Amino acid sequence: MSGSVPVQLAEGTYVGTKVKERAFGAVITSETSFVPNMASDWHFHVNPHFSHILEGGSREVRKGGTDRQYAGAGLYYYPGVAHQNVDYLPGTRIFNMELTEDFFKTYGLSCPPPSLMFGDKFQLNTNGLVRIMKEHYLHDAAAALAVDQLCVDLIAPCQQDFHCYPEWTEKIRDIMHDHWDTPLSLPFLAEQLDLHPVTISRYFSRYFGCSAGEYLRKIKVERAISLIKKEQVSLTGIAYECGFTDQAHFTKTFRRITGMLPNQYRKI
Repeated sequence: MSGSVPVQLAEGTYVGTKVKERAFGAVITSETSFVPNMASDWHFHVNPHFSHILEGGSREVRKGGTDRQYAGAGLYYYPGVAHQNVDYLPGTRIFNMELTEDFFKTYGLSCPPPSLMFGDKFQLNTNGLVRIMKEHYLHDAAAALAVDQLCVDLIAPCQQDFHCYPEWTEKIRDIMHDHWDTPLSLPFLAEQLDLHPVTISRYFSRYFGCSAGEYLRKIKVERAISLIKKEQVSLTGIAYECGFTDQAHFTKTFRRITGMLPNQYRKI
């Protein structure tokens, strides 16, 4: 930061030009656009928020490192953590979802920890953020109810402290992300963890909120989200690259998990 004092951005305020903002009770959603090559001041936000890059991207500078972010990326920003964005690509557009203090009071939830901003990139549920984005654009009479539930679902996994769970829960998460593109089986996972397959079968859903098979499908959809915005890659090619049997299987799974068809997401 070279001694500069970061700017505090007020509730609902972001770098760039705000295209459209909606308020769903204690949740604020918006879309912002950016001119090429612009650079923001060092800044931080008063509320936690998530961002999903729709087009373009930028280079984000934080204390301790720099990261290039592209279309399809899902990001989390912990309040008070200073950062700067530079070198915006032409046509950059970003969807933002901000959670106010009233949201956490209403649902008895805690702000997701800073580790979600700096830690394992697979902690962020990008497909859940896409579902919230769909409601932002749909904006019908049921959208407020849908946004609240989706935000609770998005935040609830962040409350999990895997260190308070059996040691194997953190290990199996890492194994599944490392081996997402290879056939997985309960015997293979059990061998890697030195557990009985029945133990995994019986308790996986308790700790992850879904079956192991559905968790693996979500990982594949997360991979696909980052590729769909690349126009030069066909949806059929993405389906095979992300481990789906064919485009029909990919389309059906993507829609069930994100609430959108792959082509609908590509056109946003």
